[in-house]
Amino acid sequence: MGGRRSPVGQNGRTAKIATRERGGYARERRPSHVATDHEPTQGILGRKQELARLDLLVADAAENGPKVLVVTGEPGVGKSALVEWTAERGRTRGMRVLRVRGSESEADLCFSAAHQLLRPLLPEVDRLAEPGRGALRSAFGLPDAEAGAVDPLHLRIGVTNLLADAAAKQPLLLLIDDAQWVDAGSLDIVSFVARRLAGQPIVLLVAAREESVPERFDRDFPHLVVEPLDHASAGSVLDAQPHPPRGRMRARILQESAGVPLALIELARAVAGERGADVDPERSLPLTKRLEKLFAADLPAFPPPTRRALLLLAAADTTGWTDIARADPDLEVDAALRPAEGAGLVRVEGGHAHWRHPLVRSAVYQAASFSERRQAHLALAAALTDEPDRRAWHLAAAALGHDEEVAAALAGSAERSQAR
Repeated sequence: MGGRRSPVGQNGRTAKIATRERGGYARERRPSHVATDHEPTQGILGRKQELARLDLLVADAAENGPKVLVVTGEPGVGKSALVEWTAERGRTRGMRVLRVRGSESEADLCFSAAHQLLRPLLPEVDRLAEPGRGALRSAFGLPDAEAGAVDPLHLRIGVTNLLADAAAKQPLLLLIDDAQWVDAGSLDIVSFVARRLAGQPIVLLVAAREESVPERFDRDFPHLVVEPLDHASAGSVLDAQPHPPRGRMRARILQESAGVPLALIELARAVAGERGADVDPERSLPLTKRLEKLFAADLPAFPPPTRRALLLLAAADTTGWTDIARADPDLEVDAALRPAEGAGLVRVEGGHAHWRHPLVRSAVYQAASFSERRQAHLALAAALTDEPDRRAWHLAAAALGHDEEVAAALAGSAERSQAR
């Protein structure tokens, strides 16, 4: 799909470090620059401040410094890469790393994430005193577990003691990625433990999507908010790819990715090599399945009116929904877009809908079938009789082959453009 695209500014993107102060956060904004080749920032571009903060967290494991940090940011911004870097950093400092990644499929399985996180330590459960020992056995289905309900307090104290015993032998680094998908029971355990790390050589790092930070970690712990990369750092990420894009294609990828590292990497991959030869830099960039899943994962679950409104919005390439209402008079646009707003795909205000990220729009458009896209463009063209230039573009986008009406409309649009 082509069309007009609003520039996406990249300069001024910053990294935010938040610390808890008297009932609120004092947020420190610092610009993200390209990382140097010196430790501790080797291997990840544009995250010098973030990596320095994580390195300090790990280095202070045996001291009385902060023990918990919550890393947040939008999907694809690089939270998992920072978690992986921290894991390697912890190992080089002699720490034992225990980690778990939240899973949508296990979000309703009580204690599933805690079981995975603590699994390497479970052989030591028998060394614990009661009632913590029995609570752990029952919660995780260990041998000799007693039937009946698990006392939450006994379980949390048991986990705290299990970790303390392990940390006495070797400092621990606990890593929880995609915390927005961790089950509630496990989050209760981890947040309980997190408040009792003083004096223990234990560090906890929790990563979650910014709009979905678990309530237990939303306000009570320091946050590091990972922002999209600035323009220079985003360019460095592109230049580091095996087949870096050039010219107009490079500019398009920088614009469409809006500083999201995963988008930069995946878009560069999508247009590389033979496939890239067929990509028109003036039309929508091809999205990999990974990007489609990242930016439009909620789309199939939406009701038909929501999917229809989103597709019309994507095809119209405008934030206002007047055109959408004219294209489909039976569609209650405001109500139809509410599920998408709740899922974080768009922000709705004053008769306008703003995409959370430019690639959400691209993902919505490309997730539709050709027939669905064609019908959307035809509906918009029919609604834009008073705007011949836009009508011509939508007719062209819907054309199946050579069409005299479309050709005449495009020729007229070109003449008007030259006259201006």
